[in-house]
Amino acid sequence: MSAEPARTRTVVAGRETVRWTAPFTMLRAVWAARTVVRALVVRDVRGRYIGSAFGALWSVAHPLLQLATYTFVFATVLKVKIADIDGGDVPFVLYLACGLFPWLAIQEAITRSATCLVDNPTLVKRVVFPVEVLPVQLACVAVVHQLIATAILLVLMAGFGFPPRPALMLAPLLLLAQLAIAIGLGWALATLHVYFRDTAQALAVLLPVWFYLTPILYPPHLVPSFLQPVLALNPLTPLVLAWRDVLLHGVLPSGAGALWLGIASLGVFVGGALLFSRGRGEFADLV
Repeated sequence: MSAEPARTRTVVAGRETVRWTAPFTMLRAVWAARTVVRALVVRDVRGRYIGSAFGALWSVAHPLLQLATYTFVFATVLKVKIADIDGGDVPFVLYLACGLFPWLAIQEAITRSATCLVDNPTLVKRVVFPVEVLPVQLACVAVVHQLIATAILLVLMAGFGFPPRPALMLAPLLLLAQLAIAIGLGWALATLHVYFRDTAQALAVLLPVWFYLTPILYPPHLVPSFLQPVLALNPLTPLVLAWRDVLLHGVLPSGAGALWLGIASLGVFVGGALLFSRGRGEFADLV
């Protein structure tokens, strides 16, 4: 009678150990498969533009077109003046780009990650393939496109009299936090989509809402007081503000903002890893 409960406790304890060590296990798996990730990233970037007349220029055209559209609507039509509300003589196009390009990278990563398991059933069913690398690869591809757009932004900033400053050296840390958010959300959404095939459709509806609840087009202090808690809890709020501080203002991100960004990115990453690890045993049967 007493042996069975003891055995049950051992099994439960084993499950808890596996569950809470999942982020470390998955990190080790991704690192061990870094050559696979690199090959998938190169194949994705090259394969996306094979056969197109303009090739990789499309990776530049997409963010620049969105930047031009939002700039026209908000700076020309609505006549939003960042200099009046954010301090300093800051062109709206630069203010917008510092927040828009990271957003586009995260949007691309999580949108594609949501369906990556269902879209690759052959890879998922292969026992030896580390399926956790699929969202990682997509997040890395999105960062490649962001880096291209950011290089153009730096040239544009120099033309407006905002040359790069030493604070830009913090960009790798911001990219690391951004990757943690994108990968964690990618793992979570990929898992949910295996069980609930409406996840991708729901994401398409929620992303525009999330975009406007992130201070990309406006400074945070313009948001009504009843929405300030939502803005504060949004993990992309400190990310966008940090990119703006580093790129545009040439200053270090605020201590509170940097702390919340670190906590939020780590929390999203760990949460996504736990959810993915919990469901991965059934992926092969459900995709």
